[in-house]
Formats: sequence, structure tokens, C-alpha cells
Amino acid sequence: MSVRSRARKHRLTPLKRAVLSLATLASPLSTLAQQAPAAAASAPEAAPSDAAVRLNPVLVPGKRATDVGPMPGLAVTKDQIPANIQSATKEQIKESRALNIGDYMNTQLQGVSVNDYAGNPFQMDVNYRGFTASPQIGTPQGLSVFFDGVRVNEPFGDVVNWDLIPLNAIERFDLFPGSNPLFGLNTLGGAISVRSKNGFTAPGVEGELLAGSWGRRQVKLSAGGNDDTLGGFVAYTGFREDGWRDNSPSRVHQLFGRGDLRLDRGSLFASALFASNELIGNGLIPLSLYEQRAETVFTSPDRSDNRVLQLALGGQFDVSERFNITGQLYTRKSRRGGLNGDIYEGFDDMIGLRGGYFDPDNPAAGVQPRNGAYYNTPGVITGTPIGLLTDTALDQRTHGASLQFNWNLPTRSVMVGASIDRSRSTYSMFQRLGLIDATHGVYADPAALPAFIAAQMDIPGNNFEGTSTTKSLYASDTWTLAPQLTLTTAARYNHTTVDNQLLTRTVEGLVDLHELPANYDNAQTLTAEKFSYRSLNPSIGLNWLPAPGLNTFANVSRGSRTPSVVELGCAFDDTPTPVTLPGATPNDPPVVIGTTARSLLGPGCNLPTTLSGDPYLPQIRSTSFELGARGLLSANWEWNASLFRTDLKDDIYYVGVGQGRSYFDTIGKTRRQGLELGLQGRTGAFDVKASYSYTSATFESPFYMTSPHNSSADFDQNSRTQADLGYRDYQLLPSPGASLNGGRGTYHQILVKPGARMPGIPAHALNFNLGWRVTPSWKLGLGMQLRSMSYVRGNENNLHRPGGTDQETGQYYCSTNVQTRACDQSDGGYIQTPTRPGRTFTQKGTVPGFAVFNLDTSVVVTKGFTVVAQVTNLFDRRYVTAGNLGVNPFSPSTVGAIGASGWNYNSAEWQPSTFVGPGAPRGIFLGLSYALGAD
Repeated sequence: MSVRSRARKHRLTPLKRAVLSLATLASPLSTLAQQAPAAAASAPEAAPSDAAVRLNPVLVPGKRATDVGPMPGLAVTKDQIPANIQSATKEQIKESRALNIGDYMNTQLQGVSVNDYAGNPFQMDVNYRGFTASPQIGTPQGLSVFFDGVRVNEPFGDVVNWDLIPLNAIERFDLFPGSNPLFGLNTLGGAISVRSKNGFTAPGVEGELLAGSWGRRQVKLSAGGNDDTLGGFVAYTGFREDGWRDNSPSRVHQLFGRGDLRLDRGSLFASALFASNELIGNGLIPLSLYEQRAETVFTSPDRSDNRVLQLALGGQFDVSERFNITGQLYTRKSRRGGLNGDIYEGFDDMIGLRGGYFDPDNPAAGVQPRNGAYYNTPGVITGTPIGLLTDTALDQRTHGASLQFNWNLPTRSVMVGASIDRSRSTYSMFQRLGLIDATHGVYADPAALPAFIAAQMDIPGNNFEGTSTTKSLYASDTWTLAPQLTLTTAARYNHTTVDNQLLTRTVEGLVDLHELPANYDNAQTLTAEKFSYRSLNPSIGLNWLPAPGLNTFANVSRGSRTPSVVELGCAFDDTPTPVTLPGATPNDPPVVIGTTARSLLGPGCNLPTTLSGDPYLPQIRSTSFELGARGLLSANWEWNASLFRTDLKDDIYYVGVGQGRSYFDTIGKTRRQGLELGLQGRTGAFDVKASYSYTSATFESPFYMTSPHNSSADFDQNSRTQADLGYRDYQLLPSPGASLNGGRGTYHQILVKPGARMPGIPAHALNFNLGWRVTPSWKLGLGMQLRSMSYVRGNENNLHRPGGTDQETGQYYCSTNVQTRACDQSDGGYIQTPTRPGRTFTQKGTVPGFAVFNLDTSVVVTKGFTVVAQVTNLFDRRYVTAGNLGVNPFSPSTVGAIGASGWNYNSAEWQPSTFVGPGAPRGIFLGLSYALGAD
């Protein structure tokens, strides 16, 4: 990178002075010294003058310094960072035509892929080395993201809302791999540090207009300037599109402003970030619907309204030439509202099933009709709820402060700092049963559903308030042991407390909405809980330059993530708790029929719906290793290669524990490992950039989770305990599975074994970008992203296969003889409840690999004025990036009644399906760009 010399004097840190001085002595001055005698001999004698002479700017090659933590003040060069750090400048971001950081990372960086579970370009899951930063609550998070030193992972679930970061306000960002302790909590697999533009780094006025397919319109405006002391910058982005899928418009408004004051002994800055966005993400669709028409929406609406206001004040004070102090204060307030329309899966439980009996002495006879017949009715259309509306509101407020001391010594760069961050989250959720129209839109209609109290009123879920406070001390030391050898050590101590207050429904047991009694009064019970966590995370790394143009590095680091307020509020509690049934008469005491886990007595956790007050979860611990090298093949070509592994202990996953109830739970160990290769350079008029990564993300401990649409699940109803079933005065015939899974039973469960690959993470990823400078003013670019197959959610055990059915084995029970407490044979012996016919599995539990090409071009018409064009998915490739196992009630019928929406009222004919997140088809966009006075 070149550094432009200025006529005015700027205050530089000693490290920057050293780098600039070395570069100046090594290159330009030697050239000038050789040319000076000849120039002096031929030049005419100049007349003496007292007037100042203005020199032309001189480009001086040097090494860019990189901030090694969220706060500035201590900067080292890339050769001193023992990791495969990847960076992007504002010029690279602009030329990529990316919509957001995630989009840029997916097309330009190594080890990155995206999943489109939500169906919106601003709500992608971004995966890096098998770790994820996602806006979806419930997704395991493992990357931390900072904007000007402010952590933007939201306190509720550590999610990252990519739509709240304006791309045209970014000066640069750096992607740090591994468990770098300097970036604090949630830095399990990496950290993204974003630096904003200011009036000194981005002077002038810039504007961009873009329009094209799907009604997309985008405007970007920015302006910056300075008077050598005071600088200001402002940026605005407005985005609208109708969306390529049905009923999927989105609106984005982002505004950023910053002011800087540069003094003789330091600098100050103040910034404000505001965003107000309305995003429609209509999610996954069954594979059969995708193959018929990819624009189809399974159910709607699925709307998210995101707002943020972030204010920051900070600065740097130069105590001496080698010592400075940096500090920052910030406040961040965000609000996320959502309205989701989904199918009501509880409809499957409404089907009437009359009992039959089973003779254990004649098992070949199977289930025999009792009282004449048993039936499997298709249900009725009129008065039956089939849709579910969920209205959520999430308010989050975070305040923080940090102070850092930096010593830039001749052979050592030392940092010591402290920070405190305190957040408060308020979450509320209400649900209502409804109907579905012909466009698959879910709507409320109380008059059409008179028999269900949950259709007449909004039913509150498990609403809560949570606070989290983290206090940290951290330090790092970059020590140049020899000119070619640098040792880097760092450590961070964290102390986190989490306080939750939860309101849970008082209805005993797991009661579906359609089973709520008519006298339900919306009563809730308050539960309070408090947790405390401590961690000390060190790291050590080494850089060795054995030859010019070759840098080798290695590091080991530890990291941690404390469970978020939502994970603790929705954690599984296996405390044995008595299960009771009402007495025979109102005056009789309740009858205890056994014990079960406490969480199984309360509402399940079905994000973003219900939460339950539950117990302590241990914090996640990570250990990362990396070994690699980077260097120059020639003056125009550079390469890199690295091997990495990150092991997690006490990882947290959103699992099931029986009867469709899901919670966050500790699942033991997981591992991400692989390699990265990169090559980029220039030959003639062509710029080439290629990268390949192999990522193996696996579960390393056995655990059970609910997956009722996986062909390898346990469909035996006898794999539940009597306490779970709630029978009294009955004897049961449990299967062996009833005692497994910690005594919770294995009904509708799958067993995930060590070595199973995590869903949504492709093993192979290849990016290739080719740029052609056709003329000095005309550029062409072609990019390719290739991703291999990946497993879908619900197939965590990797064992789902086409073939077979989900045929249930009915529950065996028998009336208990009062005297003998044994099965009463006089009533026919053991009885087996009949079940609906099994539904055939016909689709895989994976999504196939794909390759997508993008084309862009730009023509400079006049100085500062550029015309751009972009074609995404050049060959209109049909592809999907994510998936989930589910069931499709909009299925063809043989005997079932079909409603106006296409809903099949006979759930026995519903089709088990792989739901997929389709990629966008070919898009064509044209734009104009203008820059006035910009560098």
C-alpha cells in the first residue's frame, strides 16, 4: 500500500514513522541519489527566491499497520500477526458491488460461505471456518463483529443483523481467524473488525444510483472533508426492491455520521449510526414446490422490522512519542419486531383415533379393532385452525466503555486495556391460531374459529427481561526477538453475570394452543434466575521470516462464549420433578404418577415463540490452532496457505428432548478443521484472485435431538416414559428407548454420533475472480463461487435417506387391576392405540453443490463519472444454499379434504419434504457513480 506524503505535518506514531522511514530510505531516496548528479549538471541555475516551493506528491511504498483489537492505538504490520488475516479496503468493497459485508465475504474471502434460510439478501447466515454469524435466533453463533470498536452482536442470542451496517461508511474491515482473546466473548472461530470512514480518509462527495431486476432501486450518498484540524463525514444508503419471490419486498435506510478533531497531542471522534429497515424473508419451501416454481412462498407473512441507534465517543491522547492512551464510550439501542405466519403443526394432533387392543401372546395379530372399529378421520374444514401467527417484539440496549494503554517501543508493542459492557433485553411474544388463504398468507379470523380460545385472543408466550454485564481486562505483547522473528502473546480475563426474569404460561404441562380451555385467563408465572461466569483466555503466536518475501506463522489460542440470555432462558432443566394428575373427585388430592425432567412439564421452546425459565448452562470453551505461510512469488503475485483446527467444549445446540419440545442444551464437543489456499496477482491487463478452502465441521460427542421428519428417527410411541404420557392406573410396555437419552426417552429423536457433519457447512468452497482492464477507462470482471453439497438441518446425524416411512408404533397400555396392580386381562389385556398410516420419505437430507458466476463492468465516462453494469447468476443457475427436514401439508389428496389454500385436511397424506432456500435467479442491474474531490 502507498502512503501519500503531505506538505502539512501530521503526527505519526513511532511505528508508523519507522515503517515510513525505512520505506523511504530503501526505495525512493536511493533512486533519487543516482539521478541527482545528472539532474544537477543539466539543470539551469535557479534564481534565488524567498517564496515557498510546492513539491509534487511522492508515492512511498510501505506496509500498512493493522489494529490488532477492537480499539485503535496499537498497530502492528501483517508480518507480525501469526494468523491468516484477511482484509478489505473501501476501494475493493466498492468495486465488488456487494450488498453487505456478508455478500462481500462470500464472493471475495477464503473459508466463507452463506446460507439463505430467511430468503432475504440482508438476512444471510455467514459461515467462516464452520462458525456462523447469523441474524436468526437459535442459530449457534461463533463470530464476533465490531463496528468502530463497538460489538454489534446483539445480546439476545448473539445474533448479527447485517442490514444495520452501512457498506458505504466502511473504510476497511479485517477478518481475524481463530479464538483471538483480544476481541472478547463469542470469538470462537473469528472476529470481524470494521473501521468507518472519516473526513480525513474519505474527502469529497460520492454518489451511486443502481436499478434493475425485481424492482431493485438503491442510492448511496457520502460526503467528507476536513480543514487539517476538524473533519466530518456522512453517508446514507437507501434500498428498495420487490424481491424475486412472491410477496417479498424489502426496504433499507442507513445513515452514518462522524466528526473528528485532530490536535497536536491526539484526536477525538464522535459518531452516530441509525438504521430503519423492513425486511421480508419468506424462508424455505418444499423441494417439490421449488422444482415447480422457485418463486413460491410456503407461508407468509415473515416480516422483520429492525432499528438501531448507536452513538460513540472516543479518542487518543499521545502522552509521549512511544506511549498513548485510547478510550471510548458508546450506547446502542436496537429494536426488532417480527410478524411470522406459519402452518399450525398441532393440527396433526386433532385427528381422532379410537382405541384397539393388542394381545402380547399373539403379536402376529397386530392391533385388533375394539368396540367395533377404529378410525382415522380426515378432519373438517369449517372451524379448524391451520395457521399460526406469531408477533414478537425485542428491545435491546447496550452501554459500554473501554480504556487502553499502548506502548510502541523499538522492539515491542505492548497493550493493556479494560472494558465493561452492560446490556438489557426485553422480549415479548404473542400467538394466535388462524387460517391460510389461497396465496398461503396466514390471517386471523376469530368468527370462523369459534371453538378455540387461542383464535379469539392473543396468547402470551414466555416473555422475559434479561440483563448481561461483562467486565474484562486484557493485554498483548508483540515482541520482535530478532529482525526475522516475532513473538506475540495475549490474554483476556472476562467476568460475566446474567440476570433473567421470565413470565411463563401457568397451564400445567405442554398444552397445545388448540387444547387451551375456554376459561384460560392468560395468567403467567414469574421466574427469576441469575448466573455468573469467569474465564481467562490466553494466546501465543510466532512469526518467522526465513527468506525475503516469505512469512511463516503459528498460533494457539483459547476463547469462550457465555450462554446468551435467550439460551439460558430456554435451557433444558433435567431436575426430577413430580408428575401429578387430578384426583378422582374434586376433593381428592392430586395423584403422583412418577417424575420427569422439569422442562418437560412446561411449554417447549419453539423460537421465536416460547421460552422457559431453566437452569445453568456452562460457557463454551474453544481451543484454536493455526499453522501457515504467506509470501510473494514475484512483485505482482502473492500467496497464502494455512491449516487450522478449533475444538469446542460444552458447545450449545438447539436440540429436542421429547414430544416435539426443543431447548438449548450442552451437547459436548464439536470440531472445525481444514485448510485454506489463496493466490492473487496481476499479469498484463488482468487481475486474478483465487481461493480454496476445505472445512470439516463435525459433532464430536453423542447426543439426542428431536427430528420427527428424519427417516432414522424413533417412531415408537413406547419410547416415552409414563410420566411424559401422563397415564394413571395404566401399565405400559416401554421400549428400550424409554430409558435412553438421560431417561427422557427417544420418541421422535435421532442419535447424533461423533464424526457427523454439521448442517449448512459445505466441505469445499472455491472463489475465483478475474478482472480485465480493457482500456484505462473500461474494466470487466468475472467472478465464480463454487460450493460443495451440505447437510440440511434435521439431518444432524447424516442418516436421513429416501425410502421407508414414518409409520408410528402405537402405545401399549393396560388398565391396572386394583388388587394386584397388574394388567387387567379381563378387559382384553394390553391395548395398542392405532396410528395413522406411515408417510413415505422420498427426498434426500442434503442440498447439492453448485457454481454461480457473476459479471460486472464499469466505464469511466469523464473524470469522476462512471457507468456500471452487473449481471448476477450469469447463467441463471438454479441452486439452493440451505435446507431443513419438514412436512408439507399442501399435498395432493386421495381421501382428504382440500381447502382453498391447498391444505390437505388428512394429515396422513402430508408429504415428508426437504425444505430448501433457493438462490436468486439471474439479475441485471445498471448504475451510475459520481465522485467529486474524492481520492
